Amino acid sequence: MNFGLIISYVIAGFLMIMIFTINYNVGFSNQEVTTTLIKKTHSQAVQEMIINDIPKIGYQKDSVIATKFLKADEHEISFYSDLDNSGDVELITWKYDPDNAPDHANNPHVDMLSRTVDGVTTEIPVGITDFEIRYFDQYGSTTPMSTPVSSSNFENILQIEIEFEMQNDYSLNYRASDPDRYVTTTWQKRFSPVNLRKD
Repeated sequence: MNFGLIISYVIAGFLMIMIFTINYNVGFSNQEVTTTLIKKTHSQAVQEMIINDIPKIGYQKDSVIATKFLKADEHEISFYSDLDNSGDVELITWKYDPDNAPDHANNPHVDMLSRTVDGVTTEIPVGITDFEIRYFDQYGSTTPMSTPVSSSNFENILQIEIEFEMQNDYSLNYRASDPDRYVTTTWQKRFSPVNLRKD
């Protein structure tokens, strides 16, 4: 029996296993990095829309809108603004529905987020799993107002904080037996719209 030949086969077997393992790990890592970059891009797109809308609450060309809010709730905000600086006031609504999943969603945690401008609704299908809106009647306060904010308290809103979380559509599992794992991205920002300031 040629022990040298047997040892060569054993070593070759170990090397093959190591190569397959390294290739799998690299492939998995690449998939994870790619998914993370995609979600960051999606997150930035949503951020840009929010950053465009929220600071303009109550804005109208050459004036300030008297009635600024229609609704101020934990998962929905409706406000008036002249978004495009045309002189025409529009009703803008951001609404998160935690009980309604988009038809295309494969991730069971994903819910519906939509943006409506003057009755035209656009769904935002980027994997939103949480979307919270907080209202503050003092600058820098750590205690948000109770929601829904009553219409009699709309004029007391000075700051609005929005926080959202999103996940990728498909789970990334190292092994088939692993529990579902999703890449998660979060974002949070507090706004102080100029037209909510008290004189």
